[in-house]
Amino acid sequence: MLKNNLKYILLVILLVIVLSLVANSNHSVIKPHTTYYFKNYKQYSNNGKNNNVVKGVKGTLLSKVVLAKNINGVSFDTTPVVSGDMEYIGTMNRTKLTGALYAIKRTTGKVVWHDSFSNWIMTNPVVVPQIGMVFVGSGNSKHYGKTNGVSFRGTGNNYIYAIDLGTGKIAWKYKTVGENMPTPIYKSGVLYFVNGNRTFYALSVKDGKLLWSLNVGSIVSMSSPVMIGNNVYFGGADPYAVFDVNIKSKSIAWKDTMKGITGALDDTTPTYSNGFIYTNSTKLVNYKKNQGNEYLYKINATNGNIIWKMKEGYGVLNLPTDPMEGSVSTIVGDVLYTSSNAARELLAVNTNTQKILWKFKVSGMVNAPFIIIKNLIYSITGDGNVYVLDIKNGEFIAKRTLGGPELASGMSFYSGKFYVATGNGNIYTFK
Repeated sequence: MLKNNLKYILLVILLVIVLSLVANSNHSVIKPHTTYYFKNYKQYSNNGKNNNVVKGVKGTLLSKVVLAKNINGVSFDTTPVVSGDMEYIGTMNRTKLTGALYAIKRTTGKVVWHDSFSNWIMTNPVVVPQIGMVFVGSGNSKHYGKTNGVSFRGTGNNYIYAIDLGTGKIAWKYKTVGENMPTPIYKSGVLYFVNGNRTFYALSVKDGKLLWSLNVGSIVSMSSPVMIGNNVYFGGADPYAVFDVNIKSKSIAWKDTMKGITGALDDTTPTYSNGFIYTNSTKLVNYKKNQGNEYLYKINATNGNIIWKMKEGYGVLNLPTDPMEGSVSTIVGDVLYTSSNAARELLAVNTNTQKILWKFKVSGMVNAPFIIIKNLIYSITGDGNVYVLDIKNGEFIAKRTLGGPELASGMSFYSGKFYVATGNGNIYTFK
């Protein structure tokens, strides 16, 4: 009897020790509890040059969970950027207005290093292996202040950071007025970015010193600049406008001021294809119900002439906590794949005729570009669902439900695997 009681006591003690270790671990393994549906999801509607187009890879359905881990107390908010055997992900804390950058071993999920900052990190990490650096910007979407009598967006400490890839040590930082939430561009030793202080900047990546800057006159919220040759395209607000900045002449090549709209343009990253850029905006129509129209534009990239403007959808434009952000389009040939966040629909649009080829209802907003692999299109929604559709007709193929919200970032595809991080600290690798 005593022997049996002793075994029972030792077993209880062992169980308490194991539970204690799990509870105190910052990198606890989570079960692959994500839900996966195949060909059994109700489709509500089906009417029949881009870096997100992956060639030469066999179609995959995200069916296998390669890695699932949780980093306790972390809210990931950027797209995982994979480089070599590492992935880099930014975080934000809405309440405390803090953020961090994590360097994580992509095969094991082990945190190699992380840096903490006194503001959100919402830019996707810009990883430049040839110089051993990763660049991020900090800032938030809080209330406006004023500098020289002109309003700006973002409170607290706003910086652009250069960080050593191997150690996580900050090499330099550049302070700005206003948030730095659009993702910067690296080219030939120079870092280019736009921000909440209506300014376009060019910094030396060697020491972070300002090379030149340009007042563009509009606040850039989350519209990450797109560089084609010497031309950089982005959208701004107050007033709403689309810009083309020429980095050679250090001037605004053209500017389209958009009248009669109320949102999304400054939050939409433009898409470039064959001499045209595509972006979107919203216009509030029903103030009482907070509903309105969402529009898609095709613009001549050389002179800023608007080729066409079409209505994408109608619906709720602002959530209880945040304004609706614009979607990012992906183009293959003459077909543009995008989303109407107002209508909560994915769309395929012929860029020549403006004809909507097919629509598909989704559960949440889509802020990230699509990933296209052969005949399949992958889209991730802010409420944590990944949809797989047939690119030709929008027919539903599969859906994976993640273990948390996906916030405003997206998925990465690298060497045959998908990488994604959620707002409750989960990181996943699928194939």
